[in-house]
Amino acid sequence: MNRRAFLAASLALVVAFTPQMALAAAPTQPLVTVTNIVINDVTAVAGQLIADATVTLDVVGRTITQDVQIPLTLAGSPGAPGSCDILSLSLGPIHLDLLGLVVDVDNCAGGPITVDITGNDTELLGQLLCNVAGLLNGGLDLTGLLEMLTGLGFLDQLTGALTDVLNSVFADFFQNATATAGSGHANGVCDILHLSLGPIHLDVLGLVVDTSMICVSITAVEGPGNLLGNLLCSLSDLLTNNGNNAKAELVLVRNILRILNQLGL
Repeated sequence: MNRRAFLAASLALVVAFTPQMALAAAPTQPLVTVTNIVINDVTAVAGQLIADATVTLDVVGRTITQDVQIPLTLAGSPGAPGSCDILSLSLGPIHLDLLGLVVDVDNCAGGPITVDITGNDTELLGQLLCNVAGLLNGGLDLTGLLEMLTGLGFLDQLTGALTDVLNSVFADFFQNATATAGSGHANGVCDILHLSLGPIHLDVLGLVVDTSMICVSITAVEGPGNLLGNLLCSLSDLLTNNGNNAKAELVLVRNILRILNQLGL
């Protein structure tokens, strides 16, 4: 029986006799991946647009979720002659650190993801976005714009449209992203997985959406207090070293899942 088969069988026995541990199946690369990012809603808070998002991860077979708040920035810029103005949106970047398990979502250069929306001014939603871009181009700041839209009863239409657009972008990303295995362990950081895609071009309800590149980087960072980072780095090293045995891997997996249990994840 080879090493991975033994580990799988061992984990299955542990699950059978200790269901409260909720142990996962045998770990396979990647040890951690982001399976989804969902924008629950976009809200206006003190003159700022905030996207409330849920990030779903798979950590050695355990599905966990983390809620994050992502600031959004809106800007307007003139469109091509005969077309509606373009609404430019900046999202993030997103940084999630869970005891040394680090997830970064950005434009592949550490900056925010940009989303450019061209509105179709023959449709109600397109007209609204075109008017928003026109007001921003005219010198109205975002706080004033949000107050105006609230007074006119149009704020929910704007935030709903932005929620739909961002969810369409992330859905396309996770459906088509290219996965690259991490590059190894150096300077206390273990690269686990990289996902990348872009630029993305979509047509969402008559709105043309173009984005920057989008990258999701997952790393494990070693250090004091970084319990998951330390364990994930150790497990990654074991899985890439054929000289080690399955018992040590099993212990690391159990410790990782024990920490997740203690965190209520």
